[in-house]
Amino acid sequence: MDNKKVKNATATFYNNINFKSKLEVSCYKKLETSGLTFAYEPETITIWVGNKIVNTIVYLPNNYKILVPKSNFKLRDITYTPDFKITHKGYTIYVDSKGHVNDVYPIKKKMFLQYLDKKPKHMFFEPHSVKQMMQTIEIIKKL
Repeated sequence: MDNKKVKNATATFYNNINFKSKLEVSCYKKLETSGLTFAYEPETITIWVGNKIVNTIVYLPNNYKILVPKSNFKLRDITYTPDFKITHKGYTIYVDSKGHVNDVYPIKKKMFLQYLDKKPKHMFFEPHSVKQMMQTIEIIKKL
């Protein structure tokens, strides 16, 4: 599945954590020295609840030979796991470091932002470099 893969990223092990990219490790290191309270991928948020398909017959391939009708099955939930969650001065701040985005990220990000918009005192940052992560930390500290 494409959305599970981080494009052009090198998985890296640091501080007993498996990171998906070197950028995540760099951002983690900056947060470590920032004095902020944070966690790496502490939660997976359901941004769309899958429902049962009951009024539509859907034809799915059966071992790529014959299309088999299916009814009354559940669509999977759509979830979003931000890289970092920071709590600071009553705010819940999500940071998702991105080098190269995959094919589904823009859609999931929009859904996540809509989810956050319904909650008070929430913020979202999307740094694409270590420099932008440092700017993110500066902005958070000024709250």
